[in-house]
Amino acid sequence: MSIFASKDFPDRLSPMLVKELRQGLRAKTFVTVFLSLQIILLIILLTATASTSSASAGTIISGFIFSFFSIAVLIVQPLRGIGALSSEVKGNTLDMIVLTRLTARRIVHGKWFAIVSQSALIFATIIPYLIFRYFFGKMNLLGEVVLLMMIFLTSMALTAITVGLSGSSSVILRALLPIVGIPILTYAALIFIFTRGIMGGPSVIEYCALGDMESRIYVGGYALAILYLGWSLLSLGVSFIAPAAENHTTIRRLVVLGVAVVSAFIITRPFVGVNFVPFLFVLITLPAMATALTERTTLPQGVRTPFSRNGPLGELAGLFLAPGWPSGVFFSLLLSSIFLGVTYAGLVPSWSDDHQVVLASIIGGLLFPAAILVLFRVDESVRVSAYILILIASGIFTLVMWGIIESLRQEELLWFLVWNPLSFLPLIETNPQGHEFAPTAALIMTGLYFILLISMALITMKRMRKTDAKETEA
Repeated sequence: MSIFASKDFPDRLSPMLVKELRQGLRAKTFVTVFLSLQIILLIILLTATASTSSASAGTIISGFIFSFFSIAVLIVQPLRGIGALSSEVKGNTLDMIVLTRLTARRIVHGKWFAIVSQSALIFATIIPYLIFRYFFGKMNLLGEVVLLMMIFLTSMALTAITVGLSGSSSVILRALLPIVGIPILTYAALIFIFTRGIMGGPSVIEYCALGDMESRIYVGGYALAILYLGWSLLSLGVSFIAPAAENHTTIRRLVVLGVAVVSAFIITRPFVGVNFVPFLFVLITLPAMATALTERTTLPQGVRTPFSRNGPLGELAGLFLAPGWPSGVFFSLLLSSIFLGVTYAGLVPSWSDDHQVVLASIIGGLLFPAAILVLFRVDESVRVSAYILILIASGIFTLVMWGIIESLRQEELLWFLVWNPLSFLPLIETNPQGHEFAPTAALIMTGLYFILLISMALITMKRMRKTDAKETEA
């Protein structure tokens, strides 16, 4: 046997991961990006070496490294995940894959990890260029390494977004939004990185150097937030393709509730800025509520009965953790109550009525699409896509009407749009006269949507129990 014989991937690796890695490493897109990045950076280094007299050569090299690395791993690599799940759905191969005992989670995670592994290979090839750049001087070594790590973590999250959304039946959600949104976000991020120091204050690299507690909190918080976002979108992708007999809901909701409780404690600390709270709330609740409020109700009896078999405590747990959108309504109520309870209790420093309006309007804005889905009885196969598209449309509608009403200088007309809770956001900015009523009005509208959804959820649960009883008797 030849000592040069190549070894295959070990058997303990997921078959989906092995298949995707083999195909991905041979793909023309990856080979082109990989080779192009090496050639471009090599030319830049050779050019910089010829002009070593320039005092800013090292800074210029760092800028090129960050720029081209960001384009490769923040745009090209994540966009390769657009067809990850849709190709399996269109090819009707999911049922055959499931027969191999691969769960929906392993399928989604395998496709995601294959793309991330290729991005990691690109990341590894950047290290020699950083070592060479060190000899040009004026290098914040720790800051630049940490910044590259943050870019790579962001790439992981963006890849999770495209892979997770690729299971959607909507072309707009699956392809158009990532193709338009990811390049815009990357461009904005690069502008922010390179202009932060010019605009005054510490640069992004100085923050990444972790020189003080504030920078450590910001960098650590960003890393945790981006990882949570990636996990949430992968979980959404799992819900797109998972068979009805697989219960991925309970664990997902328990994790979200745990994150919410920890976050509610963190926002009560003095070092957390009050304007950061609504952002944190959206980060936690948007993917969680979008998934919970759009889950199917046509589930096998065996998925629901484990909760009822454990007595009253099991029934209570099932009210929040059982699969299906009816329990998702109560889960959303519990999730929202965690943040509302902390803020109304006055535990958040410098919390004001304006912030309370923002929080209540965000909750109501997340409930609004779910209410439309329930009232119009949207088909379960497109509920997730319809929810997200309605949410985006309601946000765009609010911005357009805000601009029109502000140009007409008739800010009081915004009160006619309070059926869309997101309209309270411009209301507190453009209508000072009605500002004192905004906190109460926003809470009332949010409460009305909760009452509507809870009523429909109880009716649906009652119908499901009757169906289960008939199946048991049969």
